[in-house]
Amino acid sequence: MIKNINHKLGVVSITGFMILSFIIIAMRRPDVITAAQPWAEDGKVWLAGIYNDGFWNSIILPQNGYYQTISRITYGIALLFGLSNAPLAANIIAILIRCFFVGFILSDRMGFAPLKFRISVAAYFILMPNISEGFVNITNAHWYLSMYLMAVLMAKEPESPVGKVHDFIVLVVSGLSGPFVVFIVPCLIIKRICLRGGIIKAVRGINAFDVVMALCCIIQIIAILKTSGATRIDAPLGYSFGLLSDIISCRLIYGSFLPFYLAREMAVHGNVNIFLFIILCAALFFSFLKYNWRIKCLILFPVLMIGFALKSPVIAFNQPQWPLIFNTEAGERYFYVTNVALACLAVSLVSVIPKFRTVTLIVGLIIFAAIVPKHFRLPNLPESGYAQDIQAFNFKPKGEKVEIRILPPGWTMKLIKK
Repeated sequence: MIKNINHKLGVVSITGFMILSFIIIAMRRPDVITAAQPWAEDGKVWLAGIYNDGFWNSIILPQNGYYQTISRITYGIALLFGLSNAPLAANIIAILIRCFFVGFILSDRMGFAPLKFRISVAAYFILMPNISEGFVNITNAHWYLSMYLMAVLMAKEPESPVGKVHDFIVLVVSGLSGPFVVFIVPCLIIKRICLRGGIIKAVRGINAFDVVMALCCIIQIIAILKTSGATRIDAPLGYSFGLLSDIISCRLIYGSFLPFYLAREMAVHGNVNIFLFIILCAALFFSFLKYNWRIKCLILFPVLMIGFALKSPVIAFNQPQWPLIFNTEAGERYFYVTNVALACLAVSLVSVIPKFRTVTLIVGLIIFAAIVPKHFRLPNLPESGYAQDIQAFNFKPKGEKVEIRILPPGWTMKLIKK
């Protein structure tokens, strides 16, 4: 769908873009650096579990129905800097995951797409709206790692040992850090069938990457089947076709480019939302049938992901979940992947316009840039009291169990003084 192009960036340029990405991400909410605090499972599960029980005793345990290896690895590293600095170290790692993803998008491995379009996607990824819920914390890093793994799957095959090692690291860390590998495996199957010339040849050509991804998938499926029922909340969905159309229009079609309050205002007309939903489904179905395996994967993964996410969302106890997704900003994390995918598909659509591609792209970027100031700066989180509690904790006698305040307000974690 997108023609090859020879333009590429060198290591220095890519590194510069990664550094710029780090700075912009930090600018969107400076307190992730200046006043870092554990968020939810960051403290209650990962930090507390590793501090109390040790790294190796906690890393083999699933959480919320699946393995979340990146969270445990991150806090295993972060605790080397002490309890006071662990949240900052974890936040830096969370930002670096995003920066390396940007660097990969801009690398020659993604050279099947013109550089100007890849820069546009990277800019969108850094500046996208409606991300405050999971902004720079390790608890939600698996959403970004799933996109990273999809980029690896869509990229050109690595030609160097470093590239191969990179791909396996992303595969294992992402595959064992959330359930999304289950939705990526069908994309890998499509890729192999298309590139190897049929199902039989795809099976005969199975390589180490295929085997490792299959193993990660099996491990996560087993964890989901064994533990998810005990960790998911039991609440009604409150679903209907009209509400589904409202959610997709508000959170995906409008919400990919507008802050929530504007997207919600745009999505007030139910009949219009149904029409947009039907048009989107038809366009995705047509594109899936017509275009190459990369576009098929770019459509299939987010569709599978959002389908299963909306089947069992975790928003609030004892309340219908879908109305909350439509009427409040809760559940932003469920749309990270779909919104980035829609932006990529929009860029792909521009790339096949017969004339004025560059002009159309520039106009689109200008319009998006005009909206960015409305959602760029995210509000700082409230002070939880974590720093003060840790300072007091340092003077406690060994063996004493202490409750430490973390975010969101009302959450605590329990540490046993070593």
